[in-house]
Amino acid sequence: MGKIKCDRELFRKLLCEFTGTAMLLALGCTLSVGIRGDELGIGWGLVYTIVLHTFAFLCGAHVNPSVSICATILGHMDWALMLLYILMQFLGSFLGFGLAYAVTPRFSGDICLTVTGGVKEWKMLLVEFMLISILLLTFCSIWDKRNAGGFDSLSVRVGFVIAGLFYAGHRYTGSSMNFVRTFAPGVVQLEFKGMWTYFVAHMLGAVLVPLLWRFVLAEKSSDTPSEATIATAK
Repeated sequence: MGKIKCDRELFRKLLCEFTGTAMLLALGCTLSVGIRGDELGIGWGLVYTIVLHTFAFLCGAHVNPSVSICATILGHMDWALMLLYILMQFLGSFLGFGLAYAVTPRFSGDICLTVTGGVKEWKMLLVEFMLISILLLTFCSIWDKRNAGGFDSLSVRVGFVIAGLFYAGHRYTGSSMNFVRTFAPGVVQLEFKGMWTYFVAHMLGAVLVPLLWRFVLAEKSSDTPSEATIATAK
């Protein structure tokens, strides 16, 4: 652990993770201005589908720190590579949101903020924990070697999951399910209210879900990930 080879392959993965996260925020936050309400669920689901379809076979397209942490705890990813992925995700999120912010008319109001207001913070934490946990369980099932068809139509599957979860939590937390999706818009627009609830909920999910899968749901003999799983997780 902690040993990664600095070569063209690493550069390719990091570039794809950076670009994928930037694409996620640029497209998602742009459509968030044009449409409102439940229509956003389909929109974000389609955006995730585009990003995963484009980059999943190249770098895994985690585009989410919680997904990278989950993959690492499950043993599919090196800790050092995880830290580099998370760095790329944060940098990419600022680029992507910056592009959306630059082209959005200022009269549009707050852009892409997930905090909806009027909901107690402990409820926000609980809802966001539920959403991220279900999303991470989806990835765990995809990576499990017993799921032979897990990679078939991966982008579409994840897109539908994102859309469904969005409908469940949108009115409470904006259905972030991705801390960089909350962090970049909040920092740029100086809106930090309730941001800690997303961080805590996502960190709890990123740690507890893979532990549950690894020690309760996974096969005892599946300590070593399959080659296909490693390729996708990384």
